[in-house]
Amino acid sequence: MRPVDKMVHELAGRKVLVVGLARSGRAVARLLARRGCRVTGTDRRDDLDGLAELAAEGVRFELGGDRLDQVDQAEIVVLSPGVPLASPLASAAVERGAVVIGELELASRLAGLPLLAITGTNGKSTTTALCAHLLEACGRRAFLGGNIGRPLSEVLLEEERPDWAVVEVSSFQLEHLSGPDGLVPEVAIWLNLSPDHLDRHGGLEPYAAIKRRLFEGQSREQTGVFFADDPQVAAATEGLACRKRGFGRRESALGPGDVRIDGRRLEVLGEGLVLRLETASLRGDHNAENAAAAVAAVLACGPCDAAAVQSGLDSFQGLAHRIQVIRELDGVQYIDDSKGTNPEATAKSLTSFDSPVVLIAGGRGKGTGYRAMRQAVSERVRELILLGEDAGRLAGDLDGCTGIHRVQTMEEAVGKARQLARPGDVVLLSPACASFDMFVDYAHRGEVFAELVRRLEGE
Repeated sequence: MRPVDKMVHELAGRKVLVVGLARSGRAVARLLARRGCRVTGTDRRDDLDGLAELAAEGVRFELGGDRLDQVDQAEIVVLSPGVPLASPLASAAVERGAVVIGELELASRLAGLPLLAITGTNGKSTTTALCAHLLEACGRRAFLGGNIGRPLSEVLLEEERPDWAVVEVSSFQLEHLSGPDGLVPEVAIWLNLSPDHLDRHGGLEPYAAIKRRLFEGQSREQTGVFFADDPQVAAATEGLACRKRGFGRRESALGPGDVRIDGRRLEVLGEGLVLRLETASLRGDHNAENAAAAVAAVLACGPCDAAAVQSGLDSFQGLAHRIQVIRELDGVQYIDDSKGTNPEATAKSLTSFDSPVVLIAGGRGKGTGYRAMRQAVSERVRELILLGEDAGRLAGDLDGCTGIHRVQTMEEAVGKARQLARPGDVVLLSPACASFDMFVDYAHRGEVFAELVRRLEGE
């Protein structure tokens, strides 16, 4: 038995250090305290919320900075997703022989629930939410969380147990796996692969290798769902032992049980099942891909009535900050896609619209450049408004594609968009960048945009 297996199943009395006390860190600290561990939580910030609740559970705190001596007594070190494995604390813990593990893996080992896990560069949150929604439509209780919303540890703090745990899994969480069998989903999806988070992972090849880890513990008893049209995903998944299911547009790359995308139709090959995408929340080619992946995954979870699956697709409302219509004013639609945090995501969002787009973009870059957006911007964007740390690089990479305007604040951006937009246009916030130069996160950015749009007065 590996040390991690022994410790995870013999928790009482263990000394545990939880590094990072955002939502997932607080949840796992509470969980471990209830399992009899002696838990210390640490965070570089000293102005955190929720500490009184942790103190009531017996959790100690050491806040305001990292000290390497914090790991000296720890037998288990639990990392929150934002803490790199190469951080000084994590490195020191490995050197001292502690078990180093991520919150998601630890919770999955303790939960004992079938897991449906979703990874990829773009579309994870929408696909995760849709998978949970379809399972519920088919009569199964589903927990929705992971990298989206609630940490998996929270399911173990509740009395009612779901039938499935549906979790979004980021590369940061996969980086923390203790080994190839650290996280073994019954069903897992790899949506796509494009450059992202290269500032943390160092390149596309190591980024792909980290994504692949989600499937490496699976056997023929488990299912992996892969985008058949993405050659990089196909190359990265060679040699996996799982039962493979595909989704995509090229029938030649698909087989029985795979899901073929034909415009707004999804066909499950060999089964005579055809589903339709009628709801506006699944508009665009990228959301057809997300829906196809979700259908393939949910069908792999067990028998589902076709009418229930169609009903689930029809009733799905989408997620905030993902091509979310805020309002229409003087013939112009204002749409929040703040979750578009890399160039490929923004390019896909742009292809969802036939109308001319006034695009608001910019923020903190991820080291990838923006030339991947050139075609979509040239074809769809009438005016481009840029703000944030990487506005200069965006302007350089997109020079000649369309008219470019530089602003300093989101308020200026919305005001400029109001001036430039014509009846029939779409004003789209899809930044192609992270938000941390100006906002707490992408949701905060979207909320600020939406509030500014709501304040606009009609002519």
